[in-house]
Amino acid sequence: MVSLSSKINWPPIEGIISDLDGVVYRGGTAIADAIEAFTRWQKAGVPFCFATNNSTHTPEDVVGRLRGSGLSIAPSQVVTSAITAAELVRTNYPHLTRIYVIGASSLVTAMRDVGLEVTDRAPEAVVMGLDRDITHEKLRIAVESILNGAVFIGTNPDLLLPTASGFEPGAGATIAAVAAATQVQPSIVGKPQVPMIETALSRLGTKRGSTIMIGDQVPTDIQAGKRAGLATVLVTTGVPTRQDPSLMAPDFIVSSLREIEVSAARAAQPRQRRA
Repeated sequence: MVSLSSKINWPPIEGIISDLDGVVYRGGTAIADAIEAFTRWQKAGVPFCFATNNSTHTPEDVVGRLRGSGLSIAPSQVVTSAITAAELVRTNYPHLTRIYVIGASSLVTAMRDVGLEVTDRAPEAVVMGLDRDITHEKLRIAVESILNGAVFIGTNPDLLLPTASGFEPGAGATIAAVAAATQVQPSIVGKPQVPMIETALSRLGTKRGSTIMIGDQVPTDIQAGKRAGLATVLVTTGVPTRQDPSLMAPDFIVSSLREIEVSAARAAQPRQRRA
């Protein structure tokens, strides 16, 4: 049952997985309540990991950004869709070597880090993420490659991204355009799929039943958490919630992360995190 009350009877919480955009910051602006909450949880010994659909930043970028807002974390506490996409290509398509990428430099780097060649010459797979320099030519190459048999992979289906002043189109908007042109549906690696959540859980070392998923989007964050068997918390600081009866509802709704009560007595001791 979804709770809208500020006096929520919170279950034992020993670990936290959280989205970033719309939860911890909006665009380039940190959300003060969120930074305060994560700092408090960190001091209480509650392990947490961020799982972000944003493929435009590396874990090191996120670490630097949060440090500038007063929250110090390790790169191992960040799982991105770029890294997840590269791992998926290597695991599910080990025979592929040539990849065409539409996305930020971090997505290109993630592909190269696992030994893939990023090229627009006869690519065997097209990987799409958020590209703020998108052009018709890039879309043409992607469409032509997919029609010629290239595997189609998307980092995430997010149609909107919250900014400091409003919203901007997300990766899902351009991925949807290519899917419409080719009539080929991509394999999505980010939320609402669960690979990033499972990776985050393995890094935390906490039990599924006492780990919560925090997000600002029901179609992605909440569905991923639900599919992974976690209690889910929707925070209303990001993308506006649209009613969709076909989607699983969050277990809790809060307007600020300050409302989430994690007792120090309940906190699990963080295990040694991988570098």
